[in-house]
Amino acid sequence: MLEPRVVHIPSVHVPPSSHSRSRPKQLEHPHNRWLCKISLPSNRSSHRDFMFKFDFALDDADVDPELATELASVQLGDALPQEKHEEHEEPFREIPIAELLGRLPDVISYSPLVVPVLADMGTQNMIENEEKEQNYVTLARRDLFDARFQLIAQDPGSDPPTGAKPTNTDTDTDSTARALAFVEAPSDLVSGVYEGGLKTWECALDLAGYLAGAANREMRGKRVLEVGCGTAVPTMYILRELFSAPPPPLHGSSQAQTVTELHIQDYNASVLELVSFPNLILTWYMSPAAASFRAAHKPAPAANSTPASTSDHEHEHEHDYPTPDPSVPSALPLTPALHTAFLASLAAHHIVLRIFAGSWGSFDPTLAASRYDVVLTSETIYRKESMGALLGLMRGAAGVGGVGRGDHVHVCLVAAKVLYFGVGGGVEEFVARVRGAGGEVERVWEVGVGVGRRIMRVHWGGGRGVV
Repeated sequence: MLEPRVVHIPSVHVPPSSHSRSRPKQLEHPHNRWLCKISLPSNRSSHRDFMFKFDFALDDADVDPELATELASVQLGDALPQEKHEEHEEPFREIPIAELLGRLPDVISYSPLVVPVLADMGTQNMIENEEKEQNYVTLARRDLFDARFQLIAQDPGSDPPTGAKPTNTDTDTDSTARALAFVEAPSDLVSGVYEGGLKTWECALDLAGYLAGAANREMRGKRVLEVGCGTAVPTMYILRELFSAPPPPLHGSSQAQTVTELHIQDYNASVLELVSFPNLILTWYMSPAAASFRAAHKPAPAANSTPASTSDHEHEHEHDYPTPDPSVPSALPLTPALHTAFLASLAAHHIVLRIFAGSWGSFDPTLAASRYDVVLTSETIYRKESMGALLGLMRGAAGVGGVGRGDHVHVCLVAAKVLYFGVGGGVEEFVARVRGAGGEVERVWEVGVGVGRRIMRVHWGGGRGVV
């Protein structure tokens, strides 16, 4: 067994605004002290013999502590059982939004996630130039330790902390037990059990940055699917842009009939519950679409304070809603009024949000949409054994000929590392599989610093451009 190698983790940097053109300023994560109070078990320390570590050349400005930790250690899970888990794969199912809202905790903590806006291929060679002006988008993302704390609070074998929502059904108990098992597993990849979705991986930022920069696509009126979404960073960016624009008029315009469908999928339902869905709520709260809610729920001035009341309306005003600044770590109360306002904003902007769990092999895209205009996925080609199911899903989502609704051309973007050490996947294998399935792959963005990363567009039915 190789001894693990200690890797220096750079400090987190956060830009001064949510879309900045300057280098981010250094920010010390204030929630580190909370970890000691919660006393979460550390699977890192107890399973160090099970990890290989590689030095990745990372720009300090682009990485936060949680992300850097994950990038610095590629956990191969070599000490885990080697048998396959296909017979235990989770079946495809849709999770209703009402169910996800009902399982949210009373409050979630969040921290900034800095997304570098990516230039096109012609200018990307300047990435190492410290003098080059760089744009950033900052999103608010739920803290991983906060999601873990929610699981611990729901553990049927422990006493929930004050204010925690108890689980009351066998389904809830089974789901919580499975989630606790993979959260504390010694590997970020357990085939058929857990696919690493709780953590934010580097190529998810690449894909979101590409959408913000070089791609620059209008998503309103499109059907969009993010496959293997995990923390759903690309979808967070799309939702941010949709909520930043005024809602369509109610009457008298064809735009009023334009519906945007955002669908996200992850293997683990618990990942969708704990991080994906909360991140989308955070994205809404930070956007102009939530301005009326924030204005209506500002804490009353101290001079006008009145004796405590038991009315629901006054209790809503007792909550300390944070300033909508994604660059500042804070906590967001998830009140019934906030739930209602979130759903109202989706309806006002004609956004249909659907959330799916289960394996790719059992995911039938035709049950969710006739065809998708845009399919996005990142860090999903790490294992050869799962590529067949992934490609089948992509083809099904594209429809015959790879053409979306009306005149819209289907777009399928895949962000990945060039090589995934120890697990067999990577760009070369993926390109070969796509060509074998009758498609072609176009390289649209690439960086060669450290472990190479690439964004590819897949064309079905005689596509153009190859890697």
